[in-house]
Amino acid sequence: MTEITEKYLTLRGANNDIYFFQKRVSEKVADIIGTSFVKTSLRTKDLSEAISSRDDLVDALNELENSTTQEISDNSRSVMDSFGISLLSENEHKNSPTSNEPDQGRRKVLIGLTAGFAAAGVAFAATPFVTTWNPSARAKAIGSAVKVDVSKMMVGQQIQVSWRKQPILIIRHSPSALSGLASVTSKLADPNSDSIDEPYKNINATRSLSTEYSVLSGVCTHLGCSPKYYPEVEPKPWDSSWAGGFFCPCHGSMFDLVGRVYKGVPAPTNLTVPPHFFEGSILTIGEEA
Repeated sequence: MTEITEKYLTLRGANNDIYFFQKRVSEKVADIIGTSFVKTSLRTKDLSEAISSRDDLVDALNELENSTTQEISDNSRSVMDSFGISLLSENEHKNSPTSNEPDQGRRKVLIGLTAGFAAAGVAFAATPFVTTWNPSARAKAIGSAVKVDVSKMMVGQQIQVSWRKQPILIIRHSPSALSGLASVTSKLADPNSDSIDEPYKNINATRSLSTEYSVLSGVCTHLGCSPKYYPEVEPKPWDSSWAGGFFCPCHGSMFDLVGRVYKGVPAPTNLTVPPHFFEGSILTIGEEA
């Protein structure tokens, strides 16, 4: 199994007829479904059906990431049930004496963490996990503004919060990272956000009201998957001249460090920027000053 198979969502055929879904999930989702790596058959011989089935499962897992087991829709619950993924409530998980072991009787999800890709896992584990700061359930339900103290963020770090049940990405950039944005301009489809209604256009290189922080929707503009943050300037499996930014594992869309979309990828537009304002180190998302 290759490094890219271990790290990223893949869709592959076995014996040219059965398609499989593989995905590493967040710690939060892993606590609920009992495994950090989902590997399951999409039960079809048709590629288009496999992609549709895969996308349904991705959407269900993303909804679980941004809500609780009580809030998840019946449709998403049904999708996961159809793949044998059982949802444990937070109380069930805490009270279960075997909560850290896969329940083979309840789930048909296979844990794909084998010795074959242990070395690849070392590099993956070395990448800091994204910190998630969520508002209260009531605030999420009514779409209230979210306040975040960004003063403790390290340079180069991304954190994720939830606003209106959607992930919002906050990135603290180094001066060198911002100065390097010009190096990828020729690769971008819309470097100045001319094709979208951008609230703070041409104010800062960050595309936000801050000269240091970017505030972006964490929803890919292609089909709503969640792009992942890869700030390292180094060759990647999807781009040998990677200069840092976001890669969407679902269909391969790429965005630079401030969420501007690359040319020739499925995503049609840049990542959107939600309304926000800063008061010192306090970032308010969902309102304008």
